[in-house]
Amino acid sequence: MIICIQHRKRPWLHLCLSTAVVSSSLGFITNLASNGVNFLKDKPFTNKYPPLVFFHSTITTYTLFAKPPPKAMFDLEEIERREKEWDEQLKKNIFIENTSDESYEDEEDENFDSSMTQYEFHVSERLHNARIDAILADFMPDLSRSQCASLVDDGCVSILHDTSTTSNSTRILRKSERVEQGNIIQVLYAQRSTPLEIKAQNIPLDVLFEDEHMIVINKEAGMVVHPAVGNWDGTIVNALAYYLAHKSPFGPGEFLPNINSLSDEPDEEGEVTTFRPGIVHRLDKGTSGILVVAKTHQALATLSSFFARRQVQKTYLAITVGNPGTAMIDKPIGRHPLNRQKMRVVPEPTRRVARKMVPSPLVSKKGRKALSHVQSLAYDSKLSLVQVRIETGRTHQIRVHLQDRKTPIYGDDIYGIPDWNKKLAKSYDIHRPLLHAHKLEICHPVNGEKMVFQAPMPQDMSCVAQAIWNEGKLIRPELFFDTITP
Repeated sequence: MIICIQHRKRPWLHLCLSTAVVSSSLGFITNLASNGVNFLKDKPFTNKYPPLVFFHSTITTYTLFAKPPPKAMFDLEEIERREKEWDEQLKKNIFIENTSDESYEDEEDENFDSSMTQYEFHVSERLHNARIDAILADFMPDLSRSQCASLVDDGCVSILHDTSTTSNSTRILRKSERVEQGNIIQVLYAQRSTPLEIKAQNIPLDVLFEDEHMIVINKEAGMVVHPAVGNWDGTIVNALAYYLAHKSPFGPGEFLPNINSLSDEPDEEGEVTTFRPGIVHRLDKGTSGILVVAKTHQALATLSSFFARRQVQKTYLAITVGNPGTAMIDKPIGRHPLNRQKMRVVPEPTRRVARKMVPSPLVSKKGRKALSHVQSLAYDSKLSLVQVRIETGRTHQIRVHLQDRKTPIYGDDIYGIPDWNKKLAKSYDIHRPLLHAHKLEICHPVNGEKMVFQAPMPQDMSCVAQAIWNEGKLIRPELFFDTITP
């Protein structure tokens, strides 16, 4: 018997199956059903799924319904809703972090101002059909081309269709997008804010090394590196301003121009000085460990180039929930599409997305290369003491890579597990990620001598680590706080 199958929305399927010859129509239907196709006998047509209708010589008609299509991995409606929320937040001048193209940012750049500046530009005939990042670089000469591209990636650039309202605009998603003459470009820009006037404060610093060119300190957890909105004082820079002016045996360096105007005994509030710190790299507020600061312009340029060229070896210690084992994690990192304050491992695009057959906002932006070498030193069936050496210095790199490995850092309020964080707070009264910059190998910026600096874990982290690894202090004593008692 020859059965003709007609698909009401896919005529090509009619051609494929119209010549099917089977011994029995019922047997053919049963065979289809065994392969996962549901069918209804003499049921009315519905539009839920495109049906297959069988026509043959008998009176009975069978309507076959294919399997429901697979559910999308991501809720696109939720993504669109979040994007509308971002637009409203931008209009209300809510802070959005800028993705700097600096390749030597270690854990987090906290040096941003919460105020947003809005610019509007008219595309002239000279810039007709030019790339949007090139147009922004022309309009904003103080920004580099990569910084202009970051503005596009962060969703801060739009084409304004009606100047009387900001709601009638189209966000530009690709830095390579070309813009025609006469369009109005709207840019929301969060400027970096390092105040010229720094309050010098007598805050103790753990100095590991110092000479006339550089200073290396062991940063305490909870201290912000740069003064910024919400943290104008009590930072590493405030402490350095006082230390270099009053305590340094090697002089203040070149970043305190009015050093002679400072009194020998400043008041408790601290004196205000024009201090441009030579911060070479950064650590997150909750991260403790080694931080390098330049004291001269030459040292700042040389040390910065070392970090940018990957000529610095950085080793961290972390306590994780679960055991990440020993592995090399080579996964790109980019900003999270739904939560702009978070980073994430950028997933590989599907074949259809890669060929641009379907849009996918979650893989629209490529991540930046990030490489981490992870080694578990001890594991007690719940927690691990982990050593991580990073080849790159992306924002939140270690925290994101360990989270992607399903072993997040203990106490991490952004990438960690809330229940475990509560347990850490209850058991040890610790409210920060247990991450420590333990070792740094770098060449001296002037004489080229190779230097190795080590800082043991602070006392709170050492307590947790020693509970995981009882004999750790005997095997690796350089990792642990000296005065801790078992």
